[in-house]
Order: sequence, then C-alpha cells, then structure tokens
Amino acid sequence: MLLLQTFIGFLDSAQGDYEQVRQFTRQRDPNIEMLSFYQVEQRAKEFSGIITWEHHMCVDSCVGFTGPFADLEHCPDCGKSRYVQKDLDESDGERKVPRKVFTTFPVGPQLQARWKHPEMAKKMHYRWEKTQDLQWECEESNEAPDIYDDILSGQAYRDAVEDAPINEYDTVLMLSIDGAQLHRNKKSDCWIYIWIIVDLGPDERYKIRNILPGGIIPGPERPKNLDSFLFPGLAHVSALQREGLPIWDAHARMSAISYLFLLLILADAVAMAGLSGSVGHHGRKGC
Repeated sequence: MLLLQTFIGFLDSAQGDYEQVRQFTRQRDPNIEMLSFYQVEQRAKEFSGIITWEHHMCVDSCVGFTGPFADLEHCPDCGKSRYVQKDLDESDGERKVPRKVFTTFPVGPQLQARWKHPEMAKKMHYRWEKTQDLQWECEESNEAPDIYDDILSGQAYRDAVEDAPINEYDTVLMLSIDGAQLHRNKKSDCWIYIWIIVDLGPDERYKIRNILPGGIIPGPERPKNLDSFLFPGLAHVSALQREGLPIWDAHARMSAISYLFLLLILADAVAMAGLSGSVGHHGRKGC
C-alpha cells in the first residue's frame, strides 16, 4: 500500500523523481525492497480496474480496423497497407506488425472498481436518490419539477426512467469526444473520448478523478470514419446493456447487476458532424 501511495503521489511528477526516492530509500536501508516504477505501475493498473484494448488503424486515420473492417489488410478509403512489415516468429510462423494502433479503455471494469470503494459506492447512489425525490415531487404537484438543478430534472431523463425502467444499480452515462492539442502551435494531435457518470452528483461528476477514459485516437490527421474508432467501446457498452455488469456495493455490502444506459453524446460542431454523419459546418446546409 505504501508503494502505491508513493506512486500516486508522484503522478504529476517525472518518472525519475520516483526512481530517485526509490534509490534514496534503498541507500537508507538495503533491506527495504521497493518495486520499480514499471512494476508499481502494473500493480496500480490491477487495482484501478483500468485495462486497455489496442486495435489497428489506418496510418492516415481514415478508419479503425474494427467491425466490418476487422479483416481488411488495406484501408478501404485510401488503400494504404494495414501492416508495416512481416516478421518471422517461431511460435506462430508469421507475425504482422500494424503501422498504427488506437487504444480503448472499456468502461465496465472502471465502474466495478468504483463500486468496490465504500465512499465512492455511497456517492454512486446519488442518481437513484435524486430520481426518487423527483418522482415524489411530480406526483405530489402533478407538474414538472419547479427547480431544474441537474440534468436528472430534465424531461428526457424522466421519460427514459418511465419508458425503460432505470433501476437503483443501473448506470447512466454520457459520452464526450473532442480533439486534443498536445503541442503548442500545432493542430489537434489526437482525439479523446471520455465517459461521464451521471449517477454521481453534479459536485463530483465532472472532477478529473471521476472522468472515465474511453479511448484515444492518435493523429495528427482527423479520423474520417469515427464510428469505426468508437466501435469497440460502444460494443462493450452494448453487451453490458444486454447482459448486465456484476458489481459489489462496498457501502451496502451486497452484490448487484448494473445495466448501462447512454443518456447523451456530447461533442463540438466538428466532432458532432462525424458522429451524426452530417456534412458539418463547412457544408452548404450544415444541418
């Protein structure tokens, strides 16, 4: 636990700072065994619930080789090869090396990790408690809520609760995607999408520690077929919508099944055009 706390304390610092502390500790007492930065990083990943999937993509970011493109060896848009070279491998004969990959962070394990923490599990009950209060208020007044202090007060969510019952342990998510400029004076270097947990209160929902990574699409070219890059993450969500996600509520100390519900997809004008299939803001008829 001490190693993990030390690692977390150095998350905003350079890797060398952790290694320096490790070296000083060993000099102080050679009997103290501290894991390397890589080793403790792997331990942190195991405890955090964050796992990654890597998928091949076109070198020019045209498509991700997923779904209907999974078996292609050349990009269906630009025709460039999927693989950079072929190496001999004694185990399976021939190994194909992709020219470029993108990363997906499945949301299920991340949600499970949050439910395993007693304090966080208690906070995850906000949506259900708020929903109960809203239903009681609407039944008493026979009208819409007087105060709209959260997205849960909106008609869209309240209709969804009635049409497709969203129960106490179900999870309501929002997806947000945008380009990220990693270097100054350059165009967007990559595109990132995240998951926002609506089950948390507004004071917790948008904090960095509660924003779940969804996927990273490297640039510098803009992804042309955005659906192919979102496919692994959305297919995972679709499976959990059908089969449910087993969770352990560490606050109530009980197990449950959580079904996922996607409430909204958020994006700017450029990204929304790619998501909706419209021509975008440069088109003659942008809508």
